[in-house]
Amino acid sequence: SDISDSTVADAAEMLRLLGVVDGTGGGAFNPGGTLSRAEFCKMTVEIMGRGAEEPAQRNRTIFTDVGPTYWARGYVNLASSITTGGTRLIMGVGDGTFRPNQAITYGEAVTILMRVLGYGSADVATGSNWYDGYVAVAQSSGLADGLSLGGAATLTRGQAAILFYNLLFTEPKGSDQVYLT
Repeated sequence: SDISDSTVADAAEMLRLLGVVDGTGGGAFNPGGTLSRAEFCKMTVEIMGRGAEEPAQRNRTIFTDVGPTYWARGYVNLASSITTGGTRLIMGVGDGTFRPNQAITYGEAVTILMRVLGYGSADVATGSNWYDGYVAVAQSSGLADGLSLGGAATLTRGQAAILFYNLLFTEPKGSDQVYLT
């Protein structure tokens, strides 16, 4: 009930119907709110249809800051264990941590979703920032349609909904069919 942009509303409703998002309670979605790295992992695992595998990932520690009582531990661990395009879907920040509560950036989100589509590090050009090649391929593939953000920009919940919606209609690497089949 709190979404005024019809594009975001359509995207959020599609994701709700697919079981990827539930909203924030009370019929709200909070489209202008930030999305944490852990929340994005949960959404990614669910859009991949792998949510049923999450419980088996709750009993191990991959990142020191995603402990036994953390709500999304299974999702973060599962996302960290999935390999696509020869590259792990997600990685930590390089010091053994994941920073699950940190707001996800556009560059991080696009990189993860391009990996869902089968693109690895070898498929993207290098740039000034580690995510530049993924952002460029996202723009040319249609994944980033309707969004114009810098890679370091914090992603809102509404912008994430658009990215996930676009993912459904983007062709994976080497395919002539869209992701949602």
